Amino acid sequence: MSKRTYKFSLFTIHGHLADGTPDYHEIARRIVQLKGRVRKDGNRLIVIGSAMLISGNSSVERVSFVTYSGDADRNVLFYDLNQLTEFSSLMESGRFVARKTHVLFDPARRTLVIESGRGHPPAEELAKMIEEELRKEAGFESLEVSFTPVAAPTFIDKIDQLQRIQSVSVSIARPNVDWSERYDQLSKFADDSGAKAIDATVRARRNEGISKQKGIIPDLKQWLSDTMSSVSGARIKGALPGQSGLIELKLSDHIDTFNVTVDVNADSGQPTDANIQERLNGYLDERGQGV
Repeated sequence: MSKRTYKFSLFTIHGHLADGTPDYHEIARRIVQLKGRVRKDGNRLIVIGSAMLISGNSSVERVSFVTYSGDADRNVLFYDLNQLTEFSSLMESGRFVARKTHVLFDPARRTLVIESGRGHPPAEELAKMIEEELRKEAGFESLEVSFTPVAAPTFIDKIDQLQRIQSVSVSIARPNVDWSERYDQLSKFADDSGAKAIDATVRARRNEGISKQKGIIPDLKQWLSDTMSSVSGARIKGALPGQSGLIELKLSDHIDTFNVTVDVNADSGQPTDANIQERLNGYLDERGQGV
């Protein structure tokens, strides 16, 4: 049987209600009920397909589900090598060319595992859909949901390699009802404004560099290392030793990922959902118990 390797990215789950922190396990149970829900943004569609509660080690409750995303108006052009001619596949009403994405939602560890790569929906799009759909449910009218990337260790290593840093831009998602003390320099602006997220940019003086010993750089490195990091995005422009040109480091290029290799169906080229689910569940079990 043929095998195929799939890449998955790790994100931290953040939720907020007007009157406090949401019950993440209840959010997980509500996600199961979203099967068949559709989010449309222009011609783009994302649909939640199969969704089920599963158990990990020590009966840890998780939600395994898949999404289907694509362009509602897209027709596919084929070329027939036998007839040496092209032909189009016209979509029937209610159908669209879809990319299937596997997702595992762990409410205990507040960890999201999502299949990543070209064509898969970004975690931010999935967070928006879950937020919009659950806001229709009683008790979740004020729900805010954010998925922030877990930084790969290489990201901090590459920051340390920069000799001179010209600018740093950071985006921070609101983690819960109260912002962590570690973000206190930004939290007052966000709380006073009733904001869901905040962006900050620090630039060096002309012909100088941003300090790597105090200020934004050590804070950013600590934020990224937090178990429940709220950093949703970061860009650092700087120069490496011996180089005059600037490079840009982006958190989006250094998200913690892992690969899963599974058997695929010879006819469809697709793996079974159960095989993917088993491998993702086992991976989270190995990472430790819930917090």
